[in-house]
Amino acid sequence: MYILDKKNWFSLLKFKKEGGCIMNYNGNSYPQNSYQRYEQSNGLADYTRRVFGWMFIGLAITFAIGFYIMLNQDVAVKFLAKNIGAYYVVALIEVVMVFILGFFVRKLSPVVCKVIFLFYSVLNGITIAPALIACGYTSAFYAFAATSLIFGAMSLYGMATKKDLTKLGSILFIGLIGLIIYSVIAMLFHMPMSDLIISIIGIVIFVGFTAYDTQKIKRYYSGFSGDQVSLQKTAIIVALDLYLDFINLFLYILRLFARSRD
Repeated sequence: MYILDKKNWFSLLKFKKEGGCIMNYNGNSYPQNSYQRYEQSNGLADYTRRVFGWMFIGLAITFAIGFYIMLNQDVAVKFLAKNIGAYYVVALIEVVMVFILGFFVRKLSPVVCKVIFLFYSVLNGITIAPALIACGYTSAFYAFAATSLIFGAMSLYGMATKKDLTKLGSILFIGLIGLIIYSVIAMLFHMPMSDLIISIIGIVIFVGFTAYDTQKIKRYYSGFSGDQVSLQKTAIIVALDLYLDFINLFLYILRLFARSRD
């Protein structure tokens, strides 16, 4: 379900400013004036903090709810057994919300974008709870720690590298579609070792997405610098991208840890 969320539809959007499209990031191209260079750098730093700030808020909400349900798993399991339909409704609402935020972002106000993101974080906390319960406290803890380290390293790479990662997005998206197809086939035909293969490929894909989506912070800031409304919206969009990268990476690593425990 989380794979489907991260189809990265919103990264395919063509945001426009003054009749032009956002350009690919090809390295820093700050003005020659030293004050302008300082102002540009300071603005990018503020925008970056805003993006990661929203991402961390979303993750905090999701994992707080997920672990709370995990701590009360007896009640949660009984409720889920009697209301499995409600779980799928919540999952469907999540997908709808991602599509709304992705395709209608230009028509939404910054406040609405933030509300959708926060509500999505709440719902996602509910939908990841069964995975946490199934894998147990130890696997969940180690998976979260490993995800944090890997995500942090790839985010630093995405911000620091001078290499344009734009083309990587298409490759990763194709790989994600292939993984979805393989997952469905493996589920239908009970292919041996499929769970291990899916976990490893999923980790590789979302490690790549983390670096790619982090670099979008520079591209979006460069494309919308001076347009505060658009910057507020794109900050939420990139925060959602990175949020989904973390969640998917966590779930694949959790899957791997749970498998090794068995």
